[in-house]
Amino acid sequence: MKILIFGAGGFIGSNLIEHLIEQGEHEITGLDVTDTKLAGIEGPNFKFIKGNISEEGLANELVAETDVVVDLIAYANPSIYVESPLEVVRLNFFENMKILEYCLHHQKRLIQYSTSEVYGKRTRDSEYHDDHSDLVMGPVQKQRWIYASSKQLLERIIYAHGMKGDLDYSIIRPFNFVGPRFDYLVPAGSKGGPRVFSHFLSAMFTGGPIYLVDGGGQHRCFTHINDASTAFSAILENGAGRNDIFNVGNPDTNTTMENLAHLMQRLYGEITGSAPNNEIIVIDGEDFYGKGYEDMDRVPPNVDKLTALGWKQTKGLEAIFAEAIQYYVDRPELAAEILS
Repeated sequence: MKILIFGAGGFIGSNLIEHLIEQGEHEITGLDVTDTKLAGIEGPNFKFIKGNISEEGLANELVAETDVVVDLIAYANPSIYVESPLEVVRLNFFENMKILEYCLHHQKRLIQYSTSEVYGKRTRDSEYHDDHSDLVMGPVQKQRWIYASSKQLLERIIYAHGMKGDLDYSIIRPFNFVGPRFDYLVPAGSKGGPRVFSHFLSAMFTGGPIYLVDGGGQHRCFTHINDASTAFSAILENGAGRNDIFNVGNPDTNTTMENLAHLMQRLYGEITGSAPNNEIIVIDGEDFYGKGYEDMDRVPPNVDKLTALGWKQTKGLEAIFAEAIQYYVDRPELAAEILS
C-alpha cells in the first residue's frame, strides 16, 4: 500500500514514519516544510519531499499517486490560537479542505488527524465518547477555541461526505501524545509557546519557575507516541476502521497538571541524580498565553471502538514521561541553546 503523509516532519509524523518503516509493509512518502525531526529515520520504503501543501500542483499530484492520505497538517500551539487566529483557521481548515478535495477528486482514502479539543469544555459525561458526546466550545471572544472549531468543522464536512458515499475516511482524535521528538525546549521563565511537558522540562533544565496555568487543577490524559502509532496501524488495516471516528488515548493516565509537575520533578531527579528545586508559580491563563485564552478541564476518552480493533495501550503515565525526559537528558545539545 502507498501511504502519503502530509506533515511528516513533525512529532507525530516522524514517529509514525519510523513505525511504518519498521513494519516494512508499505511504501511511504512524506511531505513537510522541514525534516529536522526525521534526522536518522530512513529506509528503502520511505521517501521525503521538502515542500508546502500550499503548492497545489505538488500536493494534488502526490495524492493522485498514492492509496491512502494521512493529514497531520495543523498548528497545535495555544499561543498561536490567541495571537494569530486567522492564520490558524487558514491552515487548520482551508488548507486541510484542499487535501480533502484532492482525496474526493482522486477517490483516495483519507485518515484525518483531528484533536481531543473538539470536545471543548467539560460536559456532564464521565468520559468522552467519539460517537455521542457533545462538543462544547467557549465564547467567540475567547479565540483560543478557533483551533478546536476549525477541526470540528473539518470533521463534520468529512463525515458528511462519508454519509453521502463519496469518501472513504477515518478520523483520529489524539489525546496528548508524548514521547521522543516531542515539541522543543524554551528559555527559563518563558510564557506561551509549546505544550506543558516542554515548559515543565525546560524549567528543570534551567532552574527556572514552573508555571501552573490557572492553578494546575485541569485534568488531562496522556498517550505514548508508540501506542499512538500502533493505533494508526489498527485503524489502517482493519475494515471496521473505515468511515468512523476514533479517540486515541489512554484513560488510565488521567492526572492534573499540578500532579504532573510533581511527577516530572521526581522522575527528572531519579534520571539525572539531581533533584530539581523549581519555584512553582500559579499564573492566570491570559497572562501566560495572551488575551483570548481560556482553559478547561477534561474527562478521559472512551476507547472501546479502538480496543475492539485489537489495540491496547502499553505505557502508563510514569513510563510515558520517564522516557520523554530521558530522551532530552540523553541529548544535551537540544538544551544547549536555552542553557547558553
